[in-house]
Amino acid sequence: MGRSATVISPLVAALFAVLLTSCAGVVEGAPSVAGVGEPIYGLPVSDHGRVELGVAAAARAITPCGLLDENLVASLGQVTAFGPVGDLSTCHAELVPPRGTPANPVWVEVTVGEREPTEETGAVEATSGIEVRPAVGALPGTCTLYFSLPPVPGVQDNAAPGRWGHVSYLDGAGGTGDSAGGDDCAEARTVLGSVAGRLRTPVPVRSDIPLAQQDPCRVVEEMSGRGVETFSPGSRPYECLLTLRGGDAASVQLALSPEPSQVGGPEAVELGGKTFTYFRDALECHYYFYPGAVFDTNLPSSPVSERDKRSNRLTASVAASAPSCDDAETLVLAAAEMFDY
Repeated sequence: MGRSATVISPLVAALFAVLLTSCAGVVEGAPSVAGVGEPIYGLPVSDHGRVELGVAAAARAITPCGLLDENLVASLGQVTAFGPVGDLSTCHAELVPPRGTPANPVWVEVTVGEREPTEETGAVEATSGIEVRPAVGALPGTCTLYFSLPPVPGVQDNAAPGRWGHVSYLDGAGGTGDSAGGDDCAEARTVLGSVAGRLRTPVPVRSDIPLAQQDPCRVVEEMSGRGVETFSPGSRPYECLLTLRGGDAASVQLALSPEPSQVGGPEAVELGGKTFTYFRDALECHYYFYPGAVFDTNLPSSPVSERDKRSNRLTASVAASAPSCDDAETLVLAAAEMFDY
């Protein structure tokens, strides 16, 4: 997985330029809306939407496991797992502190690309030139520090809101570990200082997960003539929100998930000769599939008890959701054409 060598990409400006130029090619037969601007992925996009797509692309250029220093994490305890998790914008480390036990591990996470902090935050601070907002009301032994991502070259501050990241530290023993001087944020601030340094001095190494190189909104390229009216980045950079003809909202998300269970899990269905996982809740139909290889976040030094954890074996997943199951089927088939490796 290239854990220790993976670091933040500096190609923010290049990705933004690509999005504004080469990715803005017109698909034959694409609709035209006066005053909206040139199409992206075959659909016309407003100037504001174009900038938001560029800001999301810049966030995807930051490899989260390049921001989380594995050696620094190892100084806090015995690392038992390290690697990307969730929607590809998060790097997770699990460790046992010096006087802790495997039954009560510590978790450290770095997430990048959030549209805004998802928790109530306290007074604004500054760390190495970046804005920091600590979450308030955290449980004992828990600390989350939100930090602003660097501005995107060529984007004015008022053109679109910047994206955020956060560092989280969670003591599984509920604050009974070795936090310095009883400060639950001591470790989180140490990690954040390292993150800030890596944001200032990026090294050009990209994630080796194919989906991490992708914009989920590219699915629109496969939806020509199938009823997509608008699209935009979601609250995380690996989510695309679509408005379908008639006004229904839909979404496509790229993520890492535990390997699908062979028994007792969601239903497996076949669409267009391919197998997808399906379930329906009270609001939407959800279809997803698993392209690419399985990633194991365990380290070679992990105890045997940790290596057997199923949740440490992750596989790339693509999810498509819509209120109508017919729309969700159409969307997931288009996603499979675009993102199935």
